[in-house]
Amino acid sequence: MAVLEFRGARLDVRLGCTAEERALPQPVDLDLAVRFRALPAACASDRLEDTVCYAELIEAARKVCAGREFALVERLAQELFTRLRPLVPRDAELWLRATKLRPPVEGLAGGVAFSLGDFAGPSR
Repeated sequence: MAVLEFRGARLDVRLGCTAEERALPQPVDLDLAVRFRALPAACASDRLEDTVCYAELIEAARKVCAGREFALVERLAQELFTRLRPLVPRDAELWLRATKLRPPVEGLAGGVAFSLGDFAGPSR
């Protein structure tokens, strides 16, 4: 098994339960992991076309967020997963976490995150 991970792709998202909270985009971090059933060919070829291009995944995630509003981080994560899953090879699995960095809850300094995917996610 092999896993390609990237962490902290910063997205600007109109996210929040109230119209005031959604009025301006706020930072949301996106973490992704792609679990391959076998080593990707890129391990031997050193060629981008033989693996998953994370720049394409990040750009697709930005397009999901552009011009839209989300009330809940759960809905945002589901929309991202639905859009990004087809960009990953069929024989690979995708996991993602969306973290709202500044929720308007006093004392909640670490943000709030929602994760979902084809597997439990990378081990930390």
